[in-house]
This record gives sequence, structure tokens and C-alpha cells, in this order.
Amino acid sequence: ELCACLVGSEMCIRDRLTNGTPYPQHAPPRGWLRLRLLNGCNARSLTLAASDKRPLYVVASDGGFLPQPVEVNELPMLMGERFEVLVDVRDGKPFDLITLPVTQMGMAIAPFDKAVPVLRVQPVGVPGSGTLPDSLVSMPALPSLDGLTERKLQLSMDPMLDMMGMQALMTKYGKQAMGGMMDHGGMMDHGGMNMDHGAMGNMHHGGGAFDFHNANRINGKAFDMDVPMFAAAKGQYERWVISGEGDMMLHPFHIHGTQFRILRENGQAPAAHRSGWKDTVRVEGGVSEVLVKFDHEASKEQAYMAHCHLLEHEDTGMMLGFTV
Repeated sequence: ELCACLVGSEMCIRDRLTNGTPYPQHAPPRGWLRLRLLNGCNARSLTLAASDKRPLYVVASDGGFLPQPVEVNELPMLMGERFEVLVDVRDGKPFDLITLPVTQMGMAIAPFDKAVPVLRVQPVGVPGSGTLPDSLVSMPALPSLDGLTERKLQLSMDPMLDMMGMQALMTKYGKQAMGGMMDHGGMMDHGGMNMDHGAMGNMHHGGGAFDFHNANRINGKAFDMDVPMFAAAKGQYERWVISGEGDMMLHPFHIHGTQFRILRENGQAPAAHRSGWKDTVRVEGGVSEVLVKFDHEASKEQAYMAHCHLLEHEDTGMMLGFTV
């Protein structure tokens, strides 16, 4: 078993580290290798795969085991997401765990615009133990959604801050940083505003006129740690509808104090390996729905939080507090 925290810094220093080390090597016995994976990037979604295209068998997600292993060839991981996978290394052949080229808007800069090796796996001659199980745990059936409290959360970004960030990236790295999104006309047009470099400079030197800490919002409000947005009932299921409509940026939405079930993810049924216990859901220009329940109290002084797990977004206001 190997715990692997994958980190790639986002803007200036573009190193990629696994457990704090550039491209480490792991030497497991010849058997089934269990990898416990965490995307530790602050702003970049990663897609993992084996360099020789051998399958990965996902056995657990954020909150625990899946009902049975799910075979994938590629494993997308949002910022802060965790997955556990089994890999068959009985053949003794070496391979790399790699991140595939990034297409996320604002993050498709070198070296992440190409496949990047993040871990070398070199099996040794010692035979290993273990097998691929047919089943793991029983998942409870989803309850009826009739009559549940429904909370609608609209995620929004200040268009000027959005443009400032995109302009800065394109100035430094060129249009490739947008991951091809510039070719889809209008995505960078917010209410008729265009990316004027002079306007960007004025915003940078506005004498504090632009409030970065309140630029991004949920339901029109930036995070206020002293004012919870709502109170959830302890032990009661709720249906949360999280919308990123009107904004093409990726928002990995993370909820504290619970492990939830994804009902719809960005308008689609969740993939099999994303149907277990989760605490992070993808929201990217669409609507996601999750079924949540909170079993522990959270007072105003020790409120739970829900927020975009992209660090720069939550730091500029896309977060809320709530009590139970």
C-alpha cells in the first residue's frame, strides 16, 4: 500500500511533487498494489493513468469503500479529492503513474499541457499477496426525495476578477493556458466586456477600490465567518442543488461535516466510481445535486463550511458557513 499526495503548484513555480518528492520510485512486491491518492493541488484538476495503459480498479472514494471495484483507464481527480485504487503488478513490469494533459481553463500550461510522470512503479521479485475482490461493502439505497428540504446554491464570480486572472495567464503563458476555451467564442465575454489590457492595469492599481476578498459569491453573498447562511436540521436528509450556470470555470464544491451521495453531477448521472460516499462534487458551467445529512451539531461559533475547493476561489469569497 502506498499513500500518494500529488501536488503541482499553479502559477509561478510549476513543480510537481508526489509525497513531497519529484518523481519518486516505489518498489512493491509482485501482486496487487493499493494506491491511496489525493490531489493536493490548490487549483488544478488532474487525470491519472498508467503509462502502459494498464487498468486502475477504484475501490474507494472520499468517504469510504465502493460496493465493488470499478475499472477505469483514466481517473480524473478534483482538487482535494481522494480515491483508492488497486493495480495489478503481478507481471513485474515497470510503469509510471502519469497525469494526462490538462485541459482545464487557466491551467493548461507547461509542463501540464503534456503527460507528466509523477510516480515510478518498479515491482521487485518478491511475490505479493492479495486479490481483486468481487465485492466490498453494501451501500444503503437512496431514500425518497419527496418532501426533502431543498437548498439552491448559485456560485458566481465577479466578471472583472475573472478577466483579470485570465488576462494575467494569457500575458505570461499565451492562449494555450486557456485549455482551448478561447476557441469557443464568447466564453471570455462577460456582459459585453472584453479583455482590455489597459483596463486590467487600472484594476491592479486602483488604490484598493477592488475588493478581492468579496469578489466571488454564493447566492450573491461573499463569505462572512460571523454570519451563517442557514441552519440545517440534524439527522435529516437535504437535497442541495449547486449551480455554476453562467460561469465556465471549474468549481469542485466541498461540504464539511458530512459524506454525501451525488444525485447529478454537472447535469449527468454520476460515474460508477463517483457514486459512493463523497464530500466533493464537480460543478463546471452546469448544475450538480447532492443528498446530504448532518449527524453532528455545529454552532454559530463552530459552524461548518461549504465552499469551492479551488483555493483562489474560496479565498475571494466563494464559501459559506452553516449551522446544524
